[in-house]
Amino acid sequence: MSTDETPELLTELAEDRATGEIAVIYDEIRRFSGVPYVSSLQRYVATLPGVLEWAWHALRPAMASGVIPETGWRLAGAVRVPPLSPVSPSSLAGLGVDAAGLAAIRNVGANFLRVAPVNLMTGSCLRLILTGAKPAGPGFSQTWTPPAMLAPMPGNVDPAELPPERLQVLLRFATEVDGKPFIPALYRQLAHWPKFLSWLADQLGPRFDAPETNAARATFREAAHHAAPAIVAQLPGLPPGPAPDAETTRRVLVTIDRYAETSPEMTMFGLLLLQALPEG
Repeated sequence: MSTDETPELLTELAEDRATGEIAVIYDEIRRFSGVPYVSSLQRYVATLPGVLEWAWHALRPAMASGVIPETGWRLAGAVRVPPLSPVSPSSLAGLGVDAAGLAAIRNVGANFLRVAPVNLMTGSCLRLILTGAKPAGPGFSQTWTPPAMLAPMPGNVDPAELPPERLQVLLRFATEVDGKPFIPALYRQLAHWPKFLSWLADQLGPRFDAPETNAARATFREAAHHAAPAIVAQLPGLPPGPAPDAETTRRVLVTIDRYAETSPEMTMFGLLLLQALPEG
């Protein structure tokens, strides 16, 4: 695909189009994750008839009790990667970021630092129940209050609305899910500041496949993988009705596997962003 072409992105059910039970599930995802945002993992699964409903009813006890979120955040706290060089306010001004923009960008980083570990743990647990785990545990008795909701983000930029030169920058962050281009939402949110996004692409480009990044990504992913069985074993059971069929399961697993790569990345790079930026 030429970088001048607008990619046909992974299909999603946008939050403002959700109705009925899916709208209720979206609201609970936001509340239990502590972010005013439903990630593309869930928005994609919502396009597969009945799958988000089935998966959410299976995993909800571990979300509502705080076990999945708190486990993800605890594991994220152990992630260590070399920091970016600090960015001065004058440098930010040259990148088109004023005081309001700085506050908004810091909020984007905070949102992804919070939501990405939850997605990683959610995907690790969902993978187990899609590949044969049949929990029959006691459930989760503890009560839990989710953290206060972070402020809303500016929204994902639509690549189809970008001029070619800005699209080229955004596509520097693209990967693939099940044959479709996938641009992690961290970068689509930051695309509201095109000069800043171009600077970030230059800063992060060498890090995507750097040995220390790969090691941190693998360590976080494996920690989530090892934590998931105990969580799934405590679930009280699977929801009534048929599980997703083989082809649907394959598609969901492919997406989970890609998120197992990008969720640690969003955690690491969200942290790097917050560490490099002035407090504001």
